[in-house]
Amino acid sequence: MNKVSSSSSNNSNTNEDPLNFLSKPHTIFALIVALIVTVYFAFQDEYQINSTKVGLLGAISAFLLFSMLQMRDGLFVRPHPAFWRIVMGVGVLYLCALVFLLFHSASDARALMKLLDPRLGVPLPERSYADNCDLYTPDHPTSKFANLMSTINDEFIWAHLFGWWGKTLLLRDSALCWVLSITFELLELTFQHYLPNFAECWWDHVILDILVCNALGIFLGLQTIKYLKMKQYNWGGQQPISGAGTQPSSQTSTTSQNSNIILRVAKQFTPYRFDEFHWEILSEWRRFVSVIMLTILISVIELNAFFLKTLLWIPPPNPLNIYRLLLWCLIGTPGLREYYQFATDKNTKRLGTMAWICIATIFVEVLICIKYGGAYFWSIPFPLEVKYTWIFGTILFTIASVYYFAVYKKSHPNKNSVSTSNKKQN
Repeated sequence: MNKVSSSSSNNSNTNEDPLNFLSKPHTIFALIVALIVTVYFAFQDEYQINSTKVGLLGAISAFLLFSMLQMRDGLFVRPHPAFWRIVMGVGVLYLCALVFLLFHSASDARALMKLLDPRLGVPLPERSYADNCDLYTPDHPTSKFANLMSTINDEFIWAHLFGWWGKTLLLRDSALCWVLSITFELLELTFQHYLPNFAECWWDHVILDILVCNALGIFLGLQTIKYLKMKQYNWGGQQPISGAGTQPSSQTSTTSQNSNIILRVAKQFTPYRFDEFHWEILSEWRRFVSVIMLTILISVIELNAFFLKTLLWIPPPNPLNIYRLLLWCLIGTPGLREYYQFATDKNTKRLGTMAWICIATIFVEVLICIKYGGAYFWSIPFPLEVKYTWIFGTILFTIASVYYFAVYKKSHPNKNSVSTSNKKQN
């Protein structure tokens, strides 16, 4: 009897989650370690030389530690809820930094950018991609397709490809991705009189951007989604218990246990569950308006990237542009999931924290663009053909939407009805 109990106890210990330690808060331990680290760096003379920057980093670290330990959890649990609490803290810090910039002039903001990177603070050279739209250049000394090769070698080509791969993983809806893809090309045509690098040749807009880079990125994203849906996850990371009468050797047991630990740690960085998003935009007014707002918000995020780098004089290869995109990827992932929950679940009456941070950040970025570029932009007249096209298109779209939901939807009540349940996922 004692042997059975001992064996059962050993099996329980063996099957215990090796990451169980990380599931506990350890707030007092973290506080003690943080105090020790703070005391060490605060009393080192070598850090007094650049005390402002070190002090700012210390304040940021203290806030992120607080975020990790005290902020509430969101919908995501992998790789760890504490990681997403830190992401929430980073989002709050970015929002506060934008508000801080908003209360400065454009020249002061550019001077502050030099503190982040001494190479900044220099006006950017304007580049247009529509100066010469000839595909075939037989007289060019280096290539008979010089214009095409120059465009392909541009860094924005890869940004299109990998950007749409990532956005497809976030949106999980091919139709919505294609709408956003075409919408942004229309926005480039709309604002090319403000930003010369929006001016592109027709084959750049249609072939390279929409039909090649964006399409390939969407395709790769859909294939990744298909793989994640089909993949069978063994979340526990445990092997089946051996049959009765078999006693694995100590060496085999140790090897198996080590393998389980490695497997469990690796699977901690995979989704807890992967579900499709069913936006069902035509099912009801709430979903329709929510998806339209989402389309506008995502398009504005992409536009802000170009306006901010132009107004703050940040060249495209500068790491700050990459850091902003990575930050938006981190805060946008849970933010979009919370927005989807709010838009599709009638029982969810409150917008999630990360979704709120994302929307607030978008609006502050827009305010900065308006404040810093207002005088410059207002001095450039808006093309009448662009203005009237958007006015006519908006009116036509509004009339069609009202007709669909007010007339057609009532005469076909079972058409495009909501048929999927809302689930929480990671």
